[in-house]
Amino acid sequence: MKQLKAKIVSIIIGILLSLILSEVIARVYFFGGAAFSYSRTNSFGVLDNSDLIQYSDTKGLVYDLIPNLDTKYKLVDFHTNEEGFRDKSHELTSNTKKIAVLGDSFTMGTGVSEQEMYVTSTEELLNQSHDESKFEVFNFGVSGYSLTEYKIILEQNALKYNPDLVVIGFCASNDHYRVGTDFSMDNFTIKPKKNVFWDSYLKKLLQIKLNSKEVEPTNYKPEHIKYMDNQFQDFQNIFIRNNIKGLIFYLDLIYDPERVSQIQSLAEKNDLLFLEASSFFEDKNLFKYILNELDTHPNGKANQIFADILSSFILANRNEIFGN
Repeated sequence: MKQLKAKIVSIIIGILLSLILSEVIARVYFFGGAAFSYSRTNSFGVLDNSDLIQYSDTKGLVYDLIPNLDTKYKLVDFHTNEEGFRDKSHELTSNTKKIAVLGDSFTMGTGVSEQEMYVTSTEELLNQSHDESKFEVFNFGVSGYSLTEYKIILEQNALKYNPDLVVIGFCASNDHYRVGTDFSMDNFTIKPKKNVFWDSYLKKLLQIKLNSKEVEPTNYKPEHIKYMDNQFQDFQNIFIRNNIKGLIFYLDLIYDPERVSQIQSLAEKNDLLFLEASSFFEDKNLFKYILNELDTHPNGKANQIFADILSSFILANRNEIFGN
């Protein structure tokens, strides 16, 4: 009887140790070396329970990033400036060629370090060029924002810096959605920060592997095309009034030539410059360009591709953009 009890205890201990080891392996699979950091693993929550946002006082915005943050999000350090953007502070008047970038989580740089963000890398590449000008690139990206919010940020924050070029970091998979029609923010609530360190990442890994599906590109319906056309018109009207060049920068890791053509046609119809980055990823192994299977945002490698494409375009079209 004692031997049977000892065997049962040994089996239970073995199962527990196996589960613990499997959990560690799952965390390393997702997070690499950050799996052994409590603060970094605990930063892998979602935006509404991340302690990054506050309810906004600005009409048309439900939330904005909290100013002067010094924290972590999605494993990396996360800082905001006094205006509540993931960017350094900027002077209102400076003798630079100014480029304001609007966008959502792709532009905010979810899951990548501040040095890896495509906005930061674009400024660095521009200033490493042989152009005698000094370039300043502003990051006005906020996760979860869409075209209507971009427009508010443009008028409230970006225009006061008198940018020469405004880049709309168009997220192809969701910037066609209409607030109030395709989704509603009426019931959006900011939740207390959730401790995700104690989540079971072994369970998450098994769920992903057992329910894996091939990602299909988003199809734009006629009503979405009309909506985007109207939004692009509004942007261009603002640009004309302020003597600014506007660029639609199409961002996606899935290349769909039909969808690219649709957005390019809308941009050209509204006299906006157009640039796309998705064709680079055609036939590529996308796992090399995402954070991990829990979060498919572009990683540092993908952000560098975005920066290379954007900076090359700006330099090649500098005369048209900056008028010299």
